[in-house]
Amino acid sequence: MLKIMFLGEIIGLPTVKQISKKLNNIINKYKINFTLANADGASDGYGVLRSTAFNLHNSGIKAITSGNYIFNKKDVKELLKLNFVLRPFNIPNSMGGQGYSIFKINENVKIAVINLLGRINFTKIYSMDPFYSINKILEKLNKETNIIIVDFHGGATSEIQAMHWHLAGKVSLIVGSHLRVLTSDNKILENKTAVISGIGYCGGYKSIGGLKPSIEIDKIKYGQFRYSKVVEDLICLQGVIVEIDEETGYAKNIELLNEKIS
Repeated sequence: MLKIMFLGEIIGLPTVKQISKKLNNIINKYKINFTLANADGASDGYGVLRSTAFNLHNSGIKAITSGNYIFNKKDVKELLKLNFVLRPFNIPNSMGGQGYSIFKINENVKIAVINLLGRINFTKIYSMDPFYSINKILEKLNKETNIIIVDFHGGATSEIQAMHWHLAGKVSLIVGSHLRVLTSDNKILENKTAVISGIGYCGGYKSIGGLKPSIEIDKIKYGQFRYSKVVEDLICLQGVIVEIDEETGYAKNIELLNEKIS
């Protein structure tokens, strides 16, 4: 039985620093075989630099997914050359990078990871239909492995849950990212597919999605742009730990992860 840990969206360099120090302890504590994380806000809450992605990978995160902020940084072309970094599959290939990849656990076990972007509540990036896009790639991946994991970076729980049911019985795990909220609807559909609508975030505990509350409140109250500030203390890790049968690809259990690491 494989134990897979998928961490919620990583927010800010202080969180990356704590992950570098503490993640190995978490991996050993839960006997994790493969760790993934969404890093769409890892550098400053709004995107990820190539150097940050390397730090996370060296900390034990084998696959890094992203979302609507993936193109925010100036070194994005170099970032997307990293074979462990994924951008949403349902954006044009001309943008560079890869929307899915296959990772080898050992000689006999492979894990396919797909990154998708939703279409609801995103105004600065426009994706192709994620439902049509995922149908195109599943047949190919099924020839490679029984274990398929999907990060659906969605702006509404309704759209994320629609994807849950669209893929129920077809993949091993579907997590919803972007919302930066850890939901409690973790379950297994069709006796195979582990799902959760919100995988949460990794960042400051006293925050709004890892960002300083006073600034985020003022942005809403006054309708004026202000630069967000990452919360630097009381760092927590949120996400899920999933047990998957390596021979069949069937998920057997999905549990929430919510731990303070600083």
